[in-house]
Amino acid sequence: MPSLGRPSKSYAPERTVRLPGSQRDPLSERYDVAVRRALLAAIRARPRAGRAFVASPGREFRDVDRGGRTAHERAFTRSAYYQTVKIPQRRGLPQEWSLKLEWGPIERRGSRYGRTVKVRMFTYRSGSRYASSGKVRTWRDNPGLQSKVNDRIDQRAS
Repeated sequence: MPSLGRPSKSYAPERTVRLPGSQRDPLSERYDVAVRRALLAAIRARPRAGRAFVASPGREFRDVDRGGRTAHERAFTRSAYYQTVKIPQRRGLPQEWSLKLEWGPIERRGSRYGRTVKVRMFTYRSGSRYASSGKVRTWRDNPGLQSKVNDRIDQRAS
């Protein structure tokens, strides 16, 4: 299982994914290479699942959002969906994959705290059928469920 740890500040600009007209937060950009690695591992795995460990500074676990995610976990999530949805969309390509992230409990690895995330990739067609079945609330059709920079779900007006 790849340990993604904290994102490295030394990622070269050409290694982050930047499209014309896009504005992204720096923390999610720093996860691009690690997320790409996890997505490719999930695509190659059978039955389309991979795992990664996302470390967060310990103090972030005292200030999680209503969904229980730290700022680093939200950045990982934004980077994963950006690469799965926005990049093909902005390049005029059809979306081939649907993504599902399943977060595990907080655990300690050495001196770091974090969570293991299970990354599952589905062909877009099968994921679209599942989302339209009405069995799950989908963020794609409800902008209120979408993650944005500094937009924590526990601070939204209900």
